[in-house]
Amino acid sequence: MKNTLYILLLFIGIAITGCEPMEEIHNDIDEGLENVEGSLDYTLVEEDYTENLGLSFPNFSSEDEARELIPVLLSDLYPALGQNSSVNATFNIYDPIVVEEYMVTAADYEAIGLSENYFSGLGDVMDFLAYQFPQAEEGDYVELTYNTLADEVAYMLTDTDFSLIEEELADEYPLPAASASEYGNFERRESNDAYWSNEMILEAVNVVLSENIDGIEGQKYNVSYEIYNGESGTQSMTVQFNGNMYVAVGGTPYELTTDDYDFVGAELLEEYPGPAANAAQYHSFDVNEDSDNYWSMDMLLEAFNLVLNENYPDAADGDKFEVSYDVYSGGVSTRVQALVLENGTYIVDEEAAVSTIEATNVFAYTNGSWNTPLTLEEEDYTAMGQSYPNFDDEDEAIYKLSIFLENQFPYAQEGDFVAVAYNFYSGETTTEYANFVFEDGEFNYIPSVVERSLQFGNDGTEWVPDNTIRYSLSGSDYATIASALADEYPAPVESMGNYSNFDRREGNAAYWSDEMLLEAMRVLLNDIAPNAEVGQQYVMTFDIYNGTNTTESLSLIKNEAGVWVINE
Repeated sequence: MKNTLYILLLFIGIAITGCEPMEEIHNDIDEGLENVEGSLDYTLVEEDYTENLGLSFPNFSSEDEARELIPVLLSDLYPALGQNSSVNATFNIYDPIVVEEYMVTAADYEAIGLSENYFSGLGDVMDFLAYQFPQAEEGDYVELTYNTLADEVAYMLTDTDFSLIEEELADEYPLPAASASEYGNFERRESNDAYWSNEMILEAVNVVLSENIDGIEGQKYNVSYEIYNGESGTQSMTVQFNGNMYVAVGGTPYELTTDDYDFVGAELLEEYPGPAANAAQYHSFDVNEDSDNYWSMDMLLEAFNLVLNENYPDAADGDKFEVSYDVYSGGVSTRVQALVLENGTYIVDEEAAVSTIEATNVFAYTNGSWNTPLTLEEEDYTAMGQSYPNFDDEDEAIYKLSIFLENQFPYAQEGDFVAVAYNFYSGETTTEYANFVFEDGEFNYIPSVVERSLQFGNDGTEWVPDNTIRYSLSGSDYATIASALADEYPAPVESMGNYSNFDRREGNAAYWSDEMLLEAMRVLLNDIAPNAEVGQQYVMTFDIYNGTNTTESLSLIKNEAGVWVINE
């Protein structure tokens, strides 16, 4: 509007001074079209990237690149705009999913209150991620490497395994090896020439597991096998990989069932009414010390004794067990407790070593918390019509995944966010990640090219990135100021409250001076932008009365002391 008025006056001048040489007239017009002050919005088009800026793709590779190149474009597009002008530029930026790698340190475990350098389960992992990445945003990914309790892996020896044992151990144990292969079991009668001792069985287990499993240091395996000791039966051995071989460890593994929690709840209801009822209801033990349903270690030992005595009535002193149970401490996780039977009572086995392994997993921040991405299984690819358990075309993958998610989450709500991990083949198979959000009744893919906006200001010489926020006061803002300054400036505040403006008539009882307006804007900014960073700029536009109703603006910036000051 300011430009239009200026040009209109120029042409009126031309009409009045028709005898002035035309060259001088054109010079006046050109001069008037320079250093114009204006504020506008601009969205970059494909030609801006590829032709005007010489980029290979119609997007910027980073926000830093946008900050560097957009001023060049603005100078070409708006040569007339001068000092104090501003342009809000909207542009495309390549923003692919980046999986941040992080290895948990000893100090990290301690930082979230753990006494040992490992996570007991996913609950601990989620607690740590929330602690370590408090500024996480929807769709952020972290590949976390950490120590965790090793779940025991069950393995049952097959006839093929017994044949392998004969092949490998025939020279060392000819009769036992031949018998094992022929009958598919270990002979356990000491008087028999084909007898297998525990040490021999451990050698056999090493042969089988080394052939069939890539050993993970610290991982435990509960290996079951058929035996014959006058009659057919089954025995098991718990082994752990120490980095070189499998060694026998621990006791009998036992995982508490829902029936066990119900049993404990019923048996201890009178002694611990709150904790017992809670355990029976949620099938876990609350170990939050501030909770009314808190289970101490002594209470847990009572529960374990009840369960093991119920399930192993013939256990003898010295028998060992590794009990897995669920706990709640803000989230549910699994813990393992080593126990030994002494004098008829199960106590903590102090000699038992906790089995941990190093694990590396990817987690995604979705719907306000950390979770594991939805990872496709082989049958999922089959259901989507894939010949192989992978995709080899990105567009096809996105199209099919959006339909797949609608079937997986039929009751999804607006704004629900899902992170997906899938296999992609392009000469080799890799794991790729994609983010989807449920909007307007369907799951929409969040593309790697996204739209961003930056404001640029003209300092009289060039265009520079400008973080200025332009803010116009509303009725509630005047109320915020009134609440804070009513006692200090009763008459001006009363007038402001009545008319929703600032009286700028000097000498009037309701007059707002420049210093008072600065104080008022500080009050408001501390309310609406309490976490603004140092260097943040605001242009505050407010209603005034100076004999007529109009507006004024005040430019402020937050200094290093955290105080809003006039932005010169």
